[in-house]
Amino acid sequence: MNASTRQLQAMRQPLQLPFTIDMYHKQIRAVVFDFDSTLAETHIDFGEMRRRIVEHLRNWGLWEDAYGEGRWVLELIELGAAKLADESARRQFLEEAEQHLQDVEIEGCADADLYPGTVAALARLRAQGIGIGIVTRNCRRCVTPVLEHHAAPHDVLMTREDVERVKPDPLHLLSALQVLGVEPGHALMVGDHPSDVECGVAAGAMTAGVLTGKSTQEQFEASGADVVCADVGEVVEWVMGGGDERNG
Repeated sequence: MNASTRQLQAMRQPLQLPFTIDMYHKQIRAVVFDFDSTLAETHIDFGEMRRRIVEHLRNWGLWEDAYGEGRWVLELIELGAAKLADESARRQFLEEAEQHLQDVEIEGCADADLYPGTVAALARLRAQGIGIGIVTRNCRRCVTPVLEHHAAPHDVLMTREDVERVKPDPLHLLSALQVLGVEPGHALMVGDHPSDVECGVAAGAMTAGVLTGKSTQEQFEASGADVVCADVGEVVEWVMGGGDERNG
């Protein structure tokens, strides 16, 4: 299946034929980006973050070997909190866990930088009246200084503090789109991990994977990405209608 076919199949609303790729691009009224390894290169030590949370669970007597290695750190925290019947204890556990997360994140973002061309790419979207959102599992104290330092154009930032459920739960993306006033079928979700694509698909949005992280084109295609690009700049070029068959 080539990229054009995937693009046609990705549209979530009934279309009148004949349908062209130019018409497809014109459907996009908002682009929502992941932050870490999509817009910015950070040095967050996720291994250290996981180690601290596992230790936190052990200190509270909440760790179970059955949790295994395949769960997200935030999911581990939720599992631990669910075992605490006392509301005061649960709140203390969550506050301490959040502090562990933020300590690692803020240290890892101290010298974070946006990828080359990112600000210019976002500015192109803004100049065309396309809404710009950022949804991230990171904390606001980690992300905001980086965006402000570069004056990165965006209309809404949704961190984990802003939503009840973070991506890949579609609520995270849908919350950003609600602020932007754009229906999912007219939005593009962009990220460096297949979970970003899963979030977009679940929300009913179009999706793009970028190869600035550790994920491969094959992994993105397997997760259902509509297009896979080298970086955010290439995604924006594709949105503007200047892209070709990136997956072909």
